[in-house]
Amino acid sequence: MFGSAWYRRVYLTSEIEDIRKEFREGLKSLKDEIRRQVSQAAESSGNNGSIRVDLQKDDVAQTEPSFVVVKDLVRQIREDVKSSLATRGEIAVDELVDNMPETTAADLLKSLANTDRIKMAKMLYSAKRKFSDFKTETDLEAASVNNHLKSLLNMGLVSHSDEGGYELTKRGRMLVRTLALMSEALGGEQVS
Repeated sequence: MFGSAWYRRVYLTSEIEDIRKEFREGLKSLKDEIRRQVSQAAESSGNNGSIRVDLQKDDVAQTEPSFVVVKDLVRQIREDVKSSLATRGEIAVDELVDNMPETTAADLLKSLANTDRIKMAKMLYSAKRKFSDFKTETDLEAASVNNHLKSLLNMGLVSHSDEGGYELTKRGRMLVRTLALMSEALGGEQVS
């Protein structure tokens, strides 16, 4: 479930980065060419490095300052990229929904379908924790903390940290963030 979504997200992110890189390189190349031509004109003018530009009245009326042109170009590129990503994103999300295994999704929801497990996951979101931290901050008995941690470990949302204790996995962080976004999107309302 998360594999194909992750690859699509990485692909889209990579594509965006390629477009940004190409745009930056193009702008740098354009700036370098303008600098080269201005320097060349200044050196060949013989007027102590000054440049004189003669424009006809009609030419001035039809031109815009270059920064406005560049600003419009950047705005247009951004709009095109956003539009393309929005379309691709909707298609990718639709594919994710179609291909989502119901049992895996239900198991993920079950793994956090408990206020104590959600509290424990939130605790791990900000820092690694030890078993005793969970007992202290949740007021649960050791057996309950152990059962909740076992459930989170089994679903791959939590792992044992190198220093001892527990930490959220990338999958766990993603699920906690998703729950927070869902809660915010639904206005934090309780359903009876």
